[in-house]
Amino acid sequence: IVLYTVAYKLLSGENLDAGDVMVFLVKTALYAWILGMLIGSLFFLWIRCARDKLNHDSSLIQVSLTIACAYSSFVVAEGLFHISGVLSTVAASLVLAHRMWPEIINHETMHTIWHVLEYLGNTIIFFLAGSLTGRIMVHIPVDDFGHLIVIYMVLVIVRSALILCSRPLLGLLHSERQPLQLPDALVMCWGGLRGAVGLALAIYVQIDRADGQISQGSADKVLFYVGGVALLTLAINATTCPILVKKLGITNTPEV
Repeated sequence: IVLYTVAYKLLSGENLDAGDVMVFLVKTALYAWILGMLIGSLFFLWIRCARDKLNHDSSLIQVSLTIACAYSSFVVAEGLFHISGVLSTVAASLVLAHRMWPEIINHETMHTIWHVLEYLGNTIIFFLAGSLTGRIMVHIPVDDFGHLIVIYMVLVIVRSALILCSRPLLGLLHSERQPLQLPDALVMCWGGLRGAVGLALAIYVQIDRADGQISQGSADKVLFYVGGVALLTLAINATTCPILVKKLGITNTPEV
């Protein structure tokens, strides 16, 4: 997302040299991460103060605080300091995810509410992207449908090459330093789905068009390609991944 922001600024006509880009990346990423950790720590202390199990409203207060933490970290980062709100929110959420669970009164309520919010957010973005993509598809040349297939295949190949080449590093990240098995790596290669984040960015490009620097036709193609790739990964990868898992025997229980 940070690299997307840099590219979008360049398309919007801002003059950025290599030094400006590096300063922007450090400021946007590092400062946002520090801010998110501070906000997450503050809300963690607040959540810990609301852990009274004898108070009927404590569970509701804790859930409300996690939602407030997510929005506060984003709004403060973007609106006040003009740094990455997404990275700030991620950092705050990681702090809460690492520290707050022993203080949470009702885990089931917390999971349920956040799953509902996640479902509603994904549904709105996919519905909006599908509506916009369906409207512009009638204006997309036939050749671009072939380009879409090529882009989809290249993305699968690049993802597969990256994961397979990173197997030694991924093994080091395991808590017990166990190597990443080839069947697991193949499922990771094939199971990569394109979803809400890419669609949201494509919708923004299609509507804003970098302050008019991008033609309407090019903006429509961006949304068409991103939406098309998301559709192909859902229709092909998601539906066939269970078959791949079964064929590789990943879910087989060991014989006693």
